[in-house]
Amino acid sequence: MKKLLLIISILALVLVPIGCNVQDLAKNAIEEMLTNATSTYTIKVSSNVTGLNFTGKYTWVNAAYDAEAWVVFSSDSEDVTGNVPEQYTVPDVISVGGMFQKQAVNGTLKVELWRGGDLIDSSVTTDPWGAILVTAIGED
Repeated sequence: MKKLLLIISILALVLVPIGCNVQDLAKNAIEEMLTNATSTYTIKVSSNVTGLNFTGKYTWVNAAYDAEAWVVFSSDSEDVTGNVPEQYTVPDVISVGGMFQKQAVNGTLKVELWRGGDLIDSSVTTDPWGAILVTAIGED
């Protein structure tokens, strides 16, 4: 019995630090992966009519390391009202999407979604009170 307790004690002394290191390695790997997966996105709203009024909402997704779930996701959004040209920048997020509507019968509303220097999505409407959606879903 004493030999068994000694063996268990020795194993515990050896395995506990290894387990902690494995947890730290997993945490570091996940945090590095999440850092590499984040980008700064810019939404540009423009028109052929100077000062065209619009409303919209854009949403972004964040992710963070969690010891129990490994990764937890969260999202936030912002309602906007303005006149073109306008742009909104969302730094260090996983993804972004937005819906915008022109507040007029005439004119063209154009919305572009940029990741760094790359155009990810764009949409245009000429419809009276037309609405458009841009997303980073499905990007390479």
